[in-house]
Amino acid sequence: MDNILSFLGLMKKARALAIGAESAALMTELGSVRLLLLPKDAAKNSASSIRRAADEWETPLLQLDVTKSQLGEALGQKECAALGITDTGFALSLCQKVGSTELCEVLTQRLEREKKRMAKKTAAVAAGKRRK
Repeated sequence: MDNILSFLGLMKKARALAIGAESAALMTELGSVRLLLLPKDAAKNSASSIRRAADEWETPLLQLDVTKSQLGEALGQKECAALGITDTGFALSLCQKVGSTELCEVLTQRLEREKKRMAKKTAAVAAGKRRK
């Protein structure tokens, strides 16, 4: 589990996390979160808020086998009740590390859609530059 906590610390440095239940729920509503994370001892209100956001916005949710304290320590704070990962590649890598094949499939499909969308945008920009 230390491997996963270190990876979350890397995600924080990359600014790919919405930290805390309120932030994670809000960023999910805004469409920025690709995967929601809950520690095993999340408070009832925090957990229900995150589960509601996951259901309402069809965002995958993963319960980690870590405590709020362990999660917080990995992120340089006292505790953390929930997280939202905002980068699909990071979310997919985390799911692979924890062995969640079902979530890996969902995130792989999303990553492919994002790559296709980016390729179309890049082609449109390139076509626009050639016209000038």
